[in-house]
Amino acid sequence: MDPSDPTLQEALAARAQLLEVEELGVRRRVAYQQAIRRLHSSGASMREIAEALELSHQRVHQIVNGGEVMTTPTRKKRLLRRLVGRNRTGCEPTPGVPPPVDRFSSDAREALAFAQEEARDLNHDYLGTEHLLLGLIRAEHGLAARLLATVGADLALTRAAIERLMGKSLSGGTQRSRPETARLKKVLELSLREAKSHHSTHVRSEHLLLALASEGEGLGARLLAQVGAVHGTLASRLDRATLACSFCARGGLEVDHLIAGPGVFICEHCVSEAVRVDLASDDEAVPKPVGGMRVLPPTAPNATCSFCGKTHPQVDRLTAAAAFSQPIGDPRPEVAPAICNQCVTICREIRQEEQRG
Repeated sequence: MDPSDPTLQEALAARAQLLEVEELGVRRRVAYQQAIRRLHSSGASMREIAEALELSHQRVHQIVNGGEVMTTPTRKKRLLRRLVGRNRTGCEPTPGVPPPVDRFSSDAREALAFAQEEARDLNHDYLGTEHLLLGLIRAEHGLAARLLATVGADLALTRAAIERLMGKSLSGGTQRSRPETARLKKVLELSLREAKSHHSTHVRSEHLLLALASEGEGLGARLLAQVGAVHGTLASRLDRATLACSFCARGGLEVDHLIAGPGVFICEHCVSEAVRVDLASDDEAVPKPVGGMRVLPPTAPNATCSFCGKTHPQVDRLTAAAAFSQPIGDPRPEVAPAICNQCVTICREIRQEEQRG
């Protein structure tokens, strides 16, 4: 076929436009699903979301849990199970074989699409772990991007580091999809195990990030290590992702540590401010607030340590969030989370022990 054939050129242009529209559709779908997850995280029930957005309850459940509608019909899946590995149990990946694309959630697929773009822009003729790292940073709707932001991973700096280490080729070929390196295939295998360990039916962007860090030898893992984003650190932050400090409302991704009490959490920032409040109260008759913490007066109603349950007569001081206020319309008496000087000391010792460990 003559490459200059006008009809061929028209078909190629139409194909490019179609791919662009499909890619835009993927990104819009990701943004829509992330908005639904934020609605659920803010307290809306799945049934309320389903009614408001005219979706089925089952579809909302799939979106909130990071899954997609499986494209393989049920009867066909049962037949495939009978034909392939009758004696295999569980969903362990086959060594050397990456998981199929329908095992990835929309944010993970977006990160992989961005990774292909980065490889193409660098004129690399392969898809490696370093390109996946760039893709995860760019896929801002995914939890991985938020995790990476908290550890200081920067897109421009990471891209510059890759160019410095690997160079930018003059030409990386014309293929739209680059072949995956052996290390990237291993990362994709590990991501399925990460998803399984987090009781997820699909691989999400955070599972790709954890797998990238645990692979340990690729350029992507080495760049993560340079900003202190090793597997243990990332896993710890991920475990705190849905939690928040009860005193300052900083999210679990924004802090290094959250110390838990019965239904209450305090971060390292509030522990430090509570220590300073305690020190100031020894020198001042009416201590001023320090940062976001203040000393509760002995006459404060319902003043109880949220960690140990002791009241003012049993402790020297109770410290609470300076800006806490009961939501408007809430008929219950105002009860701010508070921490006594004894529990502040224990929290400080826990923090020091964690830093030494």
